[in-house]
Amino acid sequence: MTKPFKLAELFARIRAQLRQIDQVQPGANNDDLVLDTAARRAWSQGEELDLRPKEFDLLARLAADAGRAVTREDLMADVWDEHWFGSTKTLDFHIAALRRKIDVPGASSRITTLRGVGYRFELP
Repeated sequence: MTKPFKLAELFARIRAQLRQIDQVQPGANNDDLVLDTAARRAWSQGEELDLRPKEFDLLARLAADAGRAVTREDLMADVWDEHWFGSTKTLDFHIAALRRKIDVPGASSRITTLRGVGYRFELP
């Protein structure tokens, strides 16, 4: 960080670093979905997924809290930036793209939309 900086920005950066420690560990396995956060790679049903950087960050963030609700605000702050000034529709777009890549045809989606709250990554 360059000086001068605000104390709020310093705390935000510290929180972001602490969240990265809590991310899914390398080789974490959610049934047939495997994430390697250190290598930034993901596999579904044995095939490697071609994820864009934000899609991977979003998947890792949701998988870290698998089975629990994650608010839209938390996702925007963690994956994008807490000072994001653009539309939050980008979150909806990335969730839709992620669903197309990780969901098994004919099965229910692994990412559940919680209206008015956010999203939940479903445990197998």
